[in-house]
Amino acid sequence: MQDAVKQSTLDQSGTKPFHLKAILAPSFERDKESGRTGEIEIWWKSPTQWRREVQSPDFHQIEIVNGTQDWQKNDGDYFPEWLRETAVALVKPVPPIDHVLLEVETADIHKIAGQTHAQWMNMGTDGVVSKGIGAGIALNDSDGLVFYGDEVGWGGLFHDYQDFHGRKIARVVSVGSPEVTAKITVLEDLPTEPEDFFSGSALGNSAEPIRTQVVDEQSLRKNLLANEPIQWPQVENGPLTGAMVTTIVVDREGRVRDVGTMVSDNPALNAVAQQWISQLKFKPYLVDGLPVQAISTLTLSFKTLRPAGTESFESARTYFERGRAVGFPSAKGDAPYTLHAEFVARESSGAVMTGQYQDTWANATHWRREARLGESYLVRTEDGEDRYGLESGPDASVLSLLLHVMEPIPAIDTFVESDWKIKKQEVNGIKTIRIAVGPEDAAGRMEEGNSRAFWFDEDGKLIQAITSGAQINRSDFASFDGSQVAQLIDIRVKNTLTIRLHVDSLQLGNSLPTDKFIVKGHLYTRAFTDEVR
Repeated sequence: MQDAVKQSTLDQSGTKPFHLKAILAPSFERDKESGRTGEIEIWWKSPTQWRREVQSPDFHQIEIVNGTQDWQKNDGDYFPEWLRETAVALVKPVPPIDHVLLEVETADIHKIAGQTHAQWMNMGTDGVVSKGIGAGIALNDSDGLVFYGDEVGWGGLFHDYQDFHGRKIARVVSVGSPEVTAKITVLEDLPTEPEDFFSGSALGNSAEPIRTQVVDEQSLRKNLLANEPIQWPQVENGPLTGAMVTTIVVDREGRVRDVGTMVSDNPALNAVAQQWISQLKFKPYLVDGLPVQAISTLTLSFKTLRPAGTESFESARTYFERGRAVGFPSAKGDAPYTLHAEFVARESSGAVMTGQYQDTWANATHWRREARLGESYLVRTEDGEDRYGLESGPDASVLSLLLHVMEPIPAIDTFVESDWKIKKQEVNGIKTIRIAVGPEDAAGRMEEGNSRAFWFDEDGKLIQAITSGAQINRSDFASFDGSQVAQLIDIRVKNTLTIRLHVDSLQLGNSLPTDKFIVKGHLYTRAFTDEVR
């Protein structure tokens, strides 16, 4: 991680003096009216001798650093945070490198689509409730360079790396929301500059230089002035109690100038919260006796009601956990078993073949799942702290889908409660509770491929699901060790029956060979997926 950051950082000792110019514009057409356009130009001799000019429609700054002296000329009283973070990201992708290295030591590490991601949480708190904002950094596996970084006060997405005297520098950097993209149009050796180019004596130094500092929420809250309490509206969906957190930027006069994306237990309340936060007033935050722009988290708790006549539901988590316990013997975890099934599926060659699926369970840390179809094979196991995975053959993707839909209820650590909408709905004459996220049409039909939905009957059994681009129908339930296990599972993709599986054996097992859970040479790290196993 440290080497990756060093390789892509211009603002460090040993970099050849440079001149850089970048043009800024919104990344997406939908944000073209955001006003996030501008230019950044930097003349750099060393970390302690440089000149930078940033310009946007509402702000213009020339800053010169020469040794211990720092001059600024500002046209505007607020340095927009998106503009500041972009200017920093161009020359220093990960500014707080020591802090990031500490976070990475205990971060959640996983691989996705050719990158290695390290993720952690920035916790906000109002002193009573706490809520986290995701933070992290990712490296490209192909070249080891920074793909993205994101935390309170810094971040960016980095593309188009090119060489500059041994450094690998991203020529395209995207920052913020609404997202702005900076494209480097000039990166060259520093030309000969006038003798007083790095002297601010002729600059006309601003009386109060603009500084920006990340501060902890409790410190900033000490400066919060009295305000009217927030009035939460009644909501039809989502939790009635919970918390939300966002990032804010407070200017040198104590006004809230920017409110970030809300991380909320109920997004239906986000707009009201953002509006209320934007009118808050603070005493100026002082550092060394001077006011600074302060960046921090802001955490709110909420409690509201349903409108009169609206049905009340339990949380999505409650339905998921109940459905897992009712219908899947692995969720109970207290009895070894072996489940065997046959399935019919179409191979990539076009031939319809019969395959085999087996789930061998000793306990929560010792299990084996495997499937075969023709020349294809897939196995996943867990043996204590180690997981193993092996797949081969032209139809391994079909087998991967099969393993997913055999236990389709999402892992609790992979979803946000507030994303899910809950309603009553009949399925083939059966009264169900539908838990869903994603687009649906006017008739309430979910869009396969872009939506996920799960239908639970009155006993809590999962009878239908849409996930991974497939529709799953589960029927012919049989009692087994306190669970109701579906014996017949149909999987349809684009309304075509793709796999039909029938459980032909489910038995308790008292002793299982210990070597059955080890696949030598094939250690496996669980990817960022909603699958439990």
